Amino acid sequence: MKANPTKRSSFRSLLVPVDLTPNSDRVLGRVPLLPLAEDARVTILHVVPEGLPAPARKDAERDAYKAIASEVRHLRKSLPKNVSIQPLVEVGTPVKGISARAQKVKAELIVMGRGGGRILREAFLGATAERVVRQARLPVLVVRQPPRLAYSRPALALDFDRAAQEVIRLMLLTIPPPRPRVAVVHAYDLPYGGLVYPSLAEDEAAGEKSELQVETAERLAKLLATSLSKLGVPQKDAPAWKMHVRYGSPHVVVERVMKKSETDLLLLGTRAFSRAAHVFLGTIAGDLLRDAKCDVLVVPPAVARGADASFRRPGAE
Repeated sequence: MKANPTKRSSFRSLLVPVDLTPNSDRVLGRVPLLPLAEDARVTILHVVPEGLPAPARKDAERDAYKAIASEVRHLRKSLPKNVSIQPLVEVGTPVKGISARAQKVKAELIVMGRGGGRILREAFLGATAERVVRQARLPVLVVRQPPRLAYSRPALALDFDRAAQEVIRLMLLTIPPPRPRVAVVHAYDLPYGGLVYPSLAEDEAAGEKSELQVETAERLAKLLATSLSKLGVPQKDAPAWKMHVRYGSPHVVVERVMKKSETDLLLLGTRAFSRAAHVFLGTIAGDLLRDAKCDVLVVPPAVARGADASFRRPGAE
């Protein structure tokens, strides 16, 4: 009988891609601070570029194995003894290699760094982390900050879409009880898109904003309560919510809340997936993933398919 994924309290399989730069230490240092099952499997992967000449590629593979073996020895000291660590070195393109391996090991979470690259290249292709979110269709935790403690100042950027319940589930899984207060952020706009018409008095617009803020906050509270109920979370394990329902651009609203709350982990979903429609992840998720100073956990659309359809916006397709 299969375990109900909504009832899980820890991760059973992580994929941790590393580029063997100093940033890899941050990524690997976050792994022991995540809730892992007693028999969890951690797969550490390095992908050697396939374009290297054969002799150089063999040298690169050998060096990568040595480097990963050293990282594994260090990591074992911080993990429970029953947690297995599988080091892997493959040749190929990073995005395809990471995505394929994530499927093979049935990863529940990919933990990786933000990566880097030439400015022009990133402008058109996005960083490796962004492309992995699109292609792997799995939750991706992008580590930016040095991992000192478990996350204690999380923030959820929620919309009324099918990703909402999955984002909440990932937060509950990533941050076990006793849970800290969680900032819940939602940016709203007026029905007519915020346009200013001469015949619309300023006080009328302000009144509409106020009414919509109250209505949106009520919907958000209902969404959270319904999600906790469906996920079987007892009241004693439910976090305290700090609601931030603001009028304005989602990017600006979320960034302001993160700065004020000193957020150390931002969780958000993304519906953007098509390369043709969006070069990056999408308008909001991609911008926040690039600009956020804290760690970011992105839940892509494929993971959210099982979420309840009642979380859609009214009239959404």
